[in-house]
Amino acid sequence: MAGFGLSPVKHAKGGLVRTNNFVGSQGYRIATTAPTAFFEGDLVTLDAGNIVTDMAAASPGAVVGVFWGAEYQDNSTGEVKFVRSIPNGTVAKEKYKCYVYDDPDTIFKIQADQAGGAALTSADVGHVIQIVANPTGSAITHKSGLVADSSTVNTGNAGFPLSILGSAAADDTYTATGTTMDILVKINTHQYGLGGTGVAGI
Repeated sequence: MAGFGLSPVKHAKGGLVRTNNFVGSQGYRIATTAPTAFFEGDLVTLDAGNIVTDMAAASPGAVVGVFWGAEYQDNSTGEVKFVRSIPNGTVAKEKYKCYVYDDPDTIFKIQADQAGGAALTSADVGHVIQIVANPTGSAITHKSGLVADSSTVNTGNAGFPLSILGSAAADDTYTATGTTMDILVKINTHQYGLGGTGVAGI
């Protein structure tokens, strides 16, 4: 089964789960020519000012949140469009308005690949984990291809981007090696959490 990126589930402190707001000129933007492809559920980082870029490395550094669509004015027709994904190189009349789940206390669901001979178990709750580098999103579903790399689960690397909170299954079960499963995570290296540095897993 293909990955679907990071999908918001709930707020760790009972708050409202929502993307950033736009007030006047404030808010995240993407350059008028998209520097990479963006898909719903991708991790993004701040570049210059409030310009965001897509992150594809296994340990991508400081994360500002999860991309959840964009609004832009078509460069040819002038039509204002809302899109869930942006192909690499797409040109807008002005910078894209980018919607991001940027609250560091948001809990997300992501698929774990359970590959590499190291399937996750309940003993890995509190550990940190990398993502599989260079995911391929879907132009049909507009979803990210981002998945968690089960073979990288670790207790000592503060730079790993995700912290494991548990199984996303209703009965809290875990699958064996070779059978993907969904897990609950928080962003460990969040820009607004610990300044993007993250913490080592327990």
